[in-house]
Amino acid sequence: MHIIRTWPELADWLENPVHRDIAALLRLRRDQLIDCGDQTEIGTFVIVERGDALADMESALDFPITMAGSPTWEWVMRHGAIFEAPVILSDDGFGHVLIVPDADGIDPDLLTLCRAHT
Repeated sequence: MHIIRTWPELADWLENPVHRDIAALLRLRRDQLIDCGDQTEIGTFVIVERGDALADMESALDFPITMAGSPTWEWVMRHGAIFEAPVILSDDGFGHVLIVPDADGIDPDLLTLCRAHT
């Protein structure tokens, strides 16, 4: 899993060769934040990779992705070959955004949740 928490981390990540759907989504969200005038905090982008277990993601975020079998995210949207699932943590909109490739090797429980709630 790759976790992006700062503007410099986001810029560095986008400079590397990355999945085109993930790069397009991150650029879109970056531009939206800039257009809103919010250049202080970006929240946390969690890019799920092959072999990442749901429990490992929850541990890294120190926040449950599921509670009683239901996801804690606000919604899920498909962008090409990836899912975007934001988890809002405060009234100001700060939170985590899971970016989940719909691909072999991705946690099957997470993919099932994403597909069921898209």
